[in-house]
Amino acid sequence: MPRSLAEVDSFLYRERVAAFCTVDSEHRPHVVPVFFTYNDGKVYVQTDRKSVKVHNLLTNPNVAVAVYSGDFGEEAVVIRGQARILSDDEFLRRTQEHIYKNQLRLDEQGRDTLGIPLFDSTIRCVIEITAKRLIFW
Repeated sequence: MPRSLAEVDSFLYRERVAAFCTVDSEHRPHVVPVFFTYNDGKVYVQTDRKSVKVHNLLTNPNVAVAVYSGDFGEEAVVIRGQARILSDDEFLRRTQEHIYKNQLRLDEQGRDTLGIPLFDSTIRCVIEITAKRLIFW
């Protein structure tokens, strides 16, 4: 169980999957599981530019991320914050971190095992989440 911010950092570096929540224009929540990376106090999620989460955060940048482990959520970190879409310059670096952390294998065209072209910034983007509130146990 994380007991300090240093332990929260360690926990978030270690974990790979989170629940990511956005809110639509009618204030309804949209929660999806995502692979993520964590660096310098920020969470990064690589996704399709046409996804519901991207559409929602362009209207309302307030998001939540929940990361937990153990059968009964013995360790958990909940982040409430603001999200933004990274520029193309930052996209490449964060995509490389995403591939490395999640040990993804790519084909010759840079597609993952599901055929997703991870390096095509016209199709894919990276969301950066900056924490405004952090809860952990």
